[in-house]
Amino acid sequence: MSAPTPGSPPRRIRLLYVAGNFVTGGAERHLLEMWRRLDRTRFDVRIACLRREGAFTPQVEALGLPIIDLEVTKLYNATGVRGLLRLISLVREFRPDVIHGYLFGPNLFAALAGRLCGVKVVAVAKRNVDAFETPRQIAVQRMAHRWATHVTAVSEEVAQSSVALGVPRSRVTVIENGVDIARFDGQDASGDGLGLPARAADVPLIGSVGCLAPRKDYGTLIAALAQMRDQGVAFACAIAGEGPDRPALEAQAAQLGLSAQVAFLGERRDVDRLLPAFDVFTLSSREEGIPNALLEAMAAARACVVTDVGGNREVLRDGVTGWLVPAQTPSALADALTQAMRDSREAQRRGHAAREAMLTERSIDAMVRRHEKFYEDALGRDEVAS
Repeated sequence: MSAPTPGSPPRRIRLLYVAGNFVTGGAERHLLEMWRRLDRTRFDVRIACLRREGAFTPQVEALGLPIIDLEVTKLYNATGVRGLLRLISLVREFRPDVIHGYLFGPNLFAALAGRLCGVKVVAVAKRNVDAFETPRQIAVQRMAHRWATHVTAVSEEVAQSSVALGVPRSRVTVIENGVDIARFDGQDASGDGLGLPARAADVPLIGSVGCLAPRKDYGTLIAALAQMRDQGVAFACAIAGEGPDRPALEAQAAQLGLSAQVAFLGERRDVDRLLPAFDVFTLSSREEGIPNALLEAMAAARACVVTDVGGNREVLRDGVTGWLVPAQTPSALADALTQAMRDSREAQRRGHAAREAMLTERSIDAMVRRHEKFYEDALGRDEVAS
């Protein structure tokens, strides 16, 4: 960086994010909240996306940040090549100090374009361990992580999965997800107008939010619900999210006679209204980094029953802020859900403790400040000041 004129403020750090799209996923919510809060007096931010689409698009556009659509439909075809060339052209024009990729395709593009163009800090974000990636995906991810100068990970377990890809631990920085707790202040918990399943006033509502994909293992949740029904436990269940497993999950629910009790809500933009309407929040995942949906449910003071995988155990303390159960074990999940619904006083106690933990340990502003510090430290304090 060139030296500033005496008495002038330091030049802003040029920061280029590479994202996939703006659907209502955890990573996309994370980025949206961060882009809202980054200090614009210190950072000059641009966004490159593989596709300019998704329910969050209007909110991202309202931030007033430059957005460049790389127009990529698939990584491994002509649109992928053209998109990478567009990104390289953008990097040469913008000359970012930091390029930061998020998720699989964007990580690959950020690592390639950043290295080819000599960007000083080439960072990739890792949000999951690699239990469900194909051998080709793992090979590509390994290349992207080794080409990057830095990796940001959402939990210590995710950081170790980067090390398993060949990245020295010294190049991995853990920055845990944060949540905007104010989004859940004063929300109506009645669920009116939200399209939730009809039920009697005294029937508890179990809710979940997540992509309907193998790593989330909603089949285990549906199997647990069938066991609860067979044991005479009254409930209704609402699952918000879309994904490739939806047809099979709807068929499973129908086969088990649960269609009247389990509602698939599809992709929702109003999660901040949905969560307070749930009596119990649950995730039956087989793999997690640190799921934003869990953080948001805790911020909404919900009783949370989740599987003991990935970063879940780094967020939720069993017996204190919720319930942890073994993955792929419908009976254990059914038992914990039943306990949470039948002991409303204990569920309320753990829900309030969960919200307090979010207030003190995982605020969204703290997460943003940690990212800002990461960028400055990665560049070197002397360069930031020059």
